[in-house]
Amino acid sequence: MPRIARSPNHLYLKGTTYYFRHVVPSALRHSLGRSEIRMSLRTGYLAEARPKARILASGVKQVLTRIQDGELPMDDFDRIKLFLRDFLERFLKENEQISINNLTPPNPILQYVPGKTEELIDHLKGLLISRDYGTMREYMVLAAEGGVFGPPQSFDLTDEFAHEFTKNLIAYYRIISRRAEGDYAFENSILPPQSTWASPPEADKKPIVMLSEALERYKADKIATKRWKSEKSASDVMSTLSCLIDVLGDIPMDTIDRQAVRHVRDTLLQLPTHRNKKIFKGKTIAELIAMEPDKTISVRTVNNNLTNASTFFTWCEDEGLIDRNPCHRLKIKEEKDDIEHRSPFTTKDLHNLFHAPEYAQDTFKRPSEFWVPILGLYTGARREELCQLHIEDVRQEDGVWVLDINNNPNINGFDRKKIKKPHSKRLIPLHPFLVDVMRFPEFVKQQGGNGHLRVFPELVRINTNYGHRFGERFSEFRKTVALEASEGAKVFHSFRHTFADFFKQRGLQSDPFHQTFGHKLGKLAASTYGGRFPASLCFEKVISHLDYGVDLSHLAKSKFVPR
Repeated sequence: MPRIARSPNHLYLKGTTYYFRHVVPSALRHSLGRSEIRMSLRTGYLAEARPKARILASGVKQVLTRIQDGELPMDDFDRIKLFLRDFLERFLKENEQISINNLTPPNPILQYVPGKTEELIDHLKGLLISRDYGTMREYMVLAAEGGVFGPPQSFDLTDEFAHEFTKNLIAYYRIISRRAEGDYAFENSILPPQSTWASPPEADKKPIVMLSEALERYKADKIATKRWKSEKSASDVMSTLSCLIDVLGDIPMDTIDRQAVRHVRDTLLQLPTHRNKKIFKGKTIAELIAMEPDKTISVRTVNNNLTNASTFFTWCEDEGLIDRNPCHRLKIKEEKDDIEHRSPFTTKDLHNLFHAPEYAQDTFKRPSEFWVPILGLYTGARREELCQLHIEDVRQEDGVWVLDINNNPNINGFDRKKIKKPHSKRLIPLHPFLVDVMRFPEFVKQQGGNGHLRVFPELVRINTNYGHRFGERFSEFRKTVALEASEGAKVFHSFRHTFADFFKQRGLQSDPFHQTFGHKLGKLAASTYGGRFPASLCFEKVISHLDYGVDLSHLAKSKFVPR
């Protein structure tokens, strides 16, 4: 019989995601009920999609060939499940008789041992998670040799059989453990009524939902209900949830329990921070762990992933895909407080940064490299808020020059700006140093006169962020500057910490400060009633007090400062 031909590469791009596609031979289309097999590869990178597609193509080809050659009956999996269900029911009945008559089980594998049985349940769950079918088959052979169900030759030692056998063995041990405590009602949640052991009507069978399908449904629901405000939000959340499939594989939702999620958490802690680097690409999770990378994913990042996973599993619980959220309270306690993750710049740091050769000798090539750190220092704004500024966002309000942080389209309807949260939309008064010494409003006017729509047009949008490329350049620049040791890292976001710390140390973090800083006002009266504080008040109560005690007047000589 001829073998199944392989299509060129089994790949196609849908939106920004690559999908696997394999044509089903015409002879099998009626029985399989489809003409193609399709599956999301959950990546937008061709270099990652190709090896995944090759592996899937090989596996699908083998399965289809076995079906076509008659080696794998179409009802094979259902037959396995019915066989093992009968096995489970039979031995639960025997267990009850043994308990009533105080007998010794004929096979030690069926005996309940306090403490040990619970450990064995966890061990068997681990085999399912890691898909260790070799060890599962060893348990099957031991059971068969002990007379649990005929000799080993009477059944196929397939992965499917091993998987179902292990699931049923776990169910058996869970039930007899509860029985040992006098709980005979628990098994009703696992075992269907006696009459349903026969093949149930198709309409009564609960459909199997795979993890990948649940993730796609979750994403579609969040977008449809506008829970995710932007493409970036959706992309960020889904990239963290992809770790579930990376570690567990695309498994049925009803097999994901607490131990599975704990396994994901513990695995993430061993993985390198940047898995897209060339040395890590194409490697399996096991291979990455075996490399023992020097820098692994931080506890904070793992906890962020668990937060997103917990939200996903809560949604699955609401949708009836799982019984309960297995991710609840699995976060790891961090050794550092949140405030220690980023440290503010000291006075000496600021001197060293703004007297570095690039500033002292005016060698920056791009306006953004020169201006954005200065703006960050005197406004406390986030990197993306500064890098995405439109010309009309630098204007006068209430007699004060301000940065208008918003997600409004520009005069031509260009609307790719974004804000982190609703209260991030605000007016930040400009410090006199920026207006009178550095003449920043005049620089912006020149940019507009040159036909630019944005203040820093050299910053192109990458992955929804205008600040991506600037962030890379600033990081390289920062590494060349001597900075004082600190508890947390010192990065561009440290300018925001420096701004906040100045007012914190002086007891000036009032409601006008929080509005200027882009934080939600703490008091109900301030946050709920009345209008926003005018720019002139925020200048008077906040910006006018700002003085870092560092002489930066030499910056006004730069080629980027209008004369």
